[in-house]
Amino acid sequence: MPKIRHIAIVSSNRERLAEFYKHAFGMKDVQGEGGAIYLSDGSINLALNPQYAGREAGLYHFGFEVEDIESLKKKLKDAGAGSEVQRRPRNREAEYRVLDPDGNPIDLSTHGWPT
Repeated sequence: MPKIRHIAIVSSNRERLAEFYKHAFGMKDVQGEGGAIYLSDGSINLALNPQYAGREAGLYHFGFEVEDIESLKKKLKDAGAGSEVQRRPRNREAEYRVLDPDGNPIDLSTHGWPT
């Protein structure tokens, strides 16, 4: 069964936000790909992404760890996904992305996120 393993937040002050989550919830720094600051509680990965022109602060996307992307593609389409499953650049933790019917980005990964 797919599990939520990744949540991304855009922040104008990622370092302050990282310190908040580490202090308040005991999250730990983990190594990841791309330009985000990655934190983990040992199960879910939190990516703090930089804010820049055209990217508003707030929840940016979330990610599911899945067993098999190919078998999921038809299920997503039949459920009314807002896009086809797209391959992500190699310098990202998730290998794929799809939009839900409201246009919210969902990352899909077979190898998961750093914990």
